[in-house]
Formats: sequence, C-alpha cells, structure tokens
Amino acid sequence: MKKEAGYVLDVAYPAHFHREIQPVWLTALAQFLGSAPPDITAPYSYCELGCGVGINLLVAAATNPQGQFVGVDFNERHLAIARDAARSIGLDNIRFIQADFAHFARDNNLFFDFIVSHGVWSWIAPGQQQSILQLLQRSLKPRGLLYLHYMCHPGATPMLPVQKLLNELAHQRAGSAEQNIQAGLELLGRLDAGGAFVDQPGLSARLQALPEKSAAYLAHDFLTDYWRPQHSADVHRLAAQAGVSFLGSAEPFDNLERLSIPGNLQPILASITAPAVRETVKDLARNQ
Repeated sequence: MKKEAGYVLDVAYPAHFHREIQPVWLTALAQFLGSAPPDITAPYSYCELGCGVGINLLVAAATNPQGQFVGVDFNERHLAIARDAARSIGLDNIRFIQADFAHFARDNNLFFDFIVSHGVWSWIAPGQQQSILQLLQRSLKPRGLLYLHYMCHPGATPMLPVQKLLNELAHQRAGSAEQNIQAGLELLGRLDAGGAFVDQPGLSARLQALPEKSAAYLAHDFLTDYWRPQHSADVHRLAAQAGVSFLGSAEPFDNLERLSIPGNLQPILASITAPAVRETVKDLARNQ
C-alpha cells in the first residue's frame, strides 16, 4: 500500500458525481437562501480542490461554457484520467493542476468565484486543511461561494473505532490498499457475526452495507491516517478565519428547519439564538 502524507495513492478514487457542487445548483441554492451568487451567465472562474478523476469538473465545464474550471489534485494518476477525458470531448475551458494544497495555496495567482471541495477535508492532515483556508483567504473573490463537504458529528461518530481498526490492520499488512480494505471488511464481518455490535444495531447495519461499495472508494475513505469528523460549529469557526461565513447547507431540505427538525423539538430550537448552539442542536436532532 502506497501513501503520501498519510493518504492512499496506489488506487484511483472512483468517479462520483455530486450535483451539489455544480455551479447551477450552488447559485440556485444561494438565491434560495437570500444571497446574491456569482452570475454564471457571464464569465466566471471555478476551482475544485481534490478533484480526483475530474467527473464533476468535466460535467460542469461541458454544460457551462461561460466558466473557466480548474481542478487540483496531488495524485497524477487521477489527473491523467481527467486530462484524457477533457481532450477526448474537446473541452478548452478546463485545466488540471497536479499539486498538494500547500503548494497550490502558495503558488496560485488566480482568483475564483467558486471554490469547492467534496470528500477531502475530513481525510487530510491538519496542515493541508490550513492550506485550504489560506487559499480561501487569498483566492476566493468577494461574494464568492465556498462549498465544503466534511464528516460531521454525531452522524459519523460511530464509525470512528471502525476506521481505526481498518487503518491499523492495513498498517500491519503488505498488500495493496484494496486488498487491505477487503481484509478489514472480512474481520469486521466476523466481529459482527460474533455479536461485537449486538448493542449497536445501527452500526451493525452500516457495516453490513459497506461491502456494497467499491473497494477503491472504501480504501480512500477509511485508510487515510487523518480520518477526522468534526462538529459543524468548529468547521464554521475555522472557515471564518479565512473570511467566509456560513450561508447554509447544500442539501436544500436541511435549510427548511420546520420540516427537517422533528416537531416536538421545534420549541426548543426556537428558544436558541446562538448560531453555533443552533447548528449543534440541529445536527443532534437529525443525527447527521
């Protein structure tokens, strides 16, 4: 298994499409939340941090000719796939940069209307997270939009010991990342069958669903040395250091508190005015 800065390198991250990071989704949602987003009918710039094989950027560039798109990833294997795809469909409004976030934040001289990152923040070292914040402070245009996906407490909390077991087992084996994740799933299955999680039925169900996902995805998810869910209030405070403020969730339903929060909890939520406490209560109420 090959790693760099604690992150898996010997298997490519599978192509996953995330509608939430598409420009049309982000601008429509910002308007829904009462903010004036960048105008995507005029020229604009868009950067994805940790773009993987580039599927989201390729879709965005193909459907948004007014945009200029930049993808950043430190895995050259990912970018070779992305560049080949861009050439094969003749996209000239997209480019890919091979760099870790620290080097990109230091060397970048571009400014962006959108900076997005999905499935990266919670898997990388704290120093790389700080580099993302530095990039935001320097390179996100005024009134630009940041989309930041991360693992949140309490929804991700039960998986902390599971990830620790998978990671420790992988460190003791000589196989590839995919082989190591398969060995870890086998061990978890034996533990589950033996009753290790009988008092945690929710966790047992999650474990039983893991083999349905690709081994490549699970290797990237669980075999990083920096698997760290955070509380939303803490992420908001970190982002505020870079001069950005919380607008809302990229999942529209989560912004409809009267629908997404159980009715018997509505009076409690209504009595809370501190934003950090409100967000923490909402995460607890939704177990997300």
